[in-house]
Amino acid sequence: MRTNDHDNDGRRRPLTSSNRCAFHWSSGDHVLFRQVWSSRAWAAIPATIIEDSSHLVSFYIAPGAIFAGPDCSREEHLQVAASGAWECKLYEWTGQHHLWASVPGEAASIWTIWSAPDWTHVGWKVNPELPLKRTPVGFDTTDHVLDAVISADLSSWRLKDEDELAVAVELGLFTVSERERIHQEARRVAGECVTSRRRQLQAWAAWRPPSQWKLPVLPPNWDAP
Repeated sequence: MRTNDHDNDGRRRPLTSSNRCAFHWSSGDHVLFRQVWSSRAWAAIPATIIEDSSHLVSFYIAPGAIFAGPDCSREEHLQVAASGAWECKLYEWTGQHHLWASVPGEAASIWTIWSAPDWTHVGWKVNPELPLKRTPVGFDTTDHVLDAVISADLSSWRLKDEDELAVAVELGLFTVSERERIHQEARRVAGECVTSRRRQLQAWAAWRPPSQWKLPVLPPNWDAP
């Protein structure tokens, strides 16, 4: 079930088959991770699968990856998302290595973050979001704006972007009750990160990609519905 970029004879292979969403991916497979608003692609990032099991989905986002994202400033992104009208352009992923991980069905992911190129561990981030939806080429989710930042020594955590979540509610992206659930999920997962999930986070911090892994490529159909 592998989908590498090339066959054994060196010919380029498609990212995936049309029915791949019925199966689990293998370590080393290239997938497309998308963040969507109102069923439209907001960001589309090529990534490499680390694990895809009934217990965990994790993948690696490497410096140098070309990805699609909204053509607007950070300060404008909530207003643009609420408008439902945006254009995307291509960017290069720079400055950080990311290991993204989520328990299937859980409304949050945990990002292990290192600086690039030196692999200095920065810490972790809990990112509340919709549970992953499998697609023929990877996974879709919707970001819930709020973050929880976990210290590199796992001694503490703090919420981040609470003000942006409040603005998102004002703009109609979330309801007040959804905001409360987002806060609860962020606190729950962040609290577990510094207690019951410590060993898992420490294992992620020690992880490195195999040397033979190649940089994944953004597929031409990244914005398909």
